[in-house]
Amino acid sequence: MENKMKQHLEELDILGYTVIEDVLTREELEMVTVKIKHIYDLQRKETEPFFDLDTTEERNIARAPFIYDDYFYNLLNNPKVIPYIKALLGDYFILQAQNGVIVEPQLVHSMSKWHRDLSHQNFVCDPIIAVNAFYCITDFNAQTGATMLVPHSHKTKYQPTSEYIEKYGISVNAPAGSVFLFNTMMFHRTGSNVSNGLRIGLSHMYTKYFIKQQMDIPALLDFKVPEDPFIKMLMGFDSLVPTNILEYRKVRYDIVKRRTQQSGSE
Repeated sequence: MENKMKQHLEELDILGYTVIEDVLTREELEMVTVKIKHIYDLQRKETEPFFDLDTTEERNIARAPFIYDDYFYNLLNNPKVIPYIKALLGDYFILQAQNGVIVEPQLVHSMSKWHRDLSHQNFVCDPIIAVNAFYCITDFNAQTGATMLVPHSHKTKYQPTSEYIEKYGISVNAPAGSVFLFNTMMFHRTGSNVSNGLRIGLSHMYTKYFIKQQMDIPALLDFKVPEDPFIKMLMGFDSLVPTNILEYRKVRYDIVKRRTQQSGSE
């Protein structure tokens, strides 16, 4: 396992991505497919009083499914994936976003433009500051509209030209149940689904704590602090911006107290 993990991490470092197979079982894949479609339908109904979701760039994206279903909440700490995130980001990181992505046959998806997940940030980072663990709920290949990417582009400060992308861009090939792990600074986009079925994925973006979350996750959780210290950190409760001086000093007090306790136990 350790040697295999080193190989995956080397691929991600050099190519910008790697594919970890056999993360989810067939039973889980069938269940997740139903759950993501259901959550997306719920979110469409939630927005109908305000606007038509089909006319926006939010079509076929199920935002923050962990709010709707405990399965997705528990998946945030998947023991087959989190060790990779820790190896890449260290012991202190947060969840920036979790989103379900549905790609319908013959329909252009809103994420079909080349982009980085840290949008509008054309810089390179060493060490890595953000990584996406993209669960392949269905097969990912050129026919199903798999994610397309430009290998090594996480090392360039600019978006490659269309000619370069045409020559070197590739489609991810990953069987259902895999996790497509990639540096979020790599240019990528949703491919065209020319198959007869849906292509479904589940994106998890993990980042260094100083990167703003896609949504205020502690607020989405009604500020109910998780008992598990790791989940508490992951959901952003340990990196909230203090609203006043007293709150700031309380954070500093807790940090100093924790350091004192740790040094005393050594």
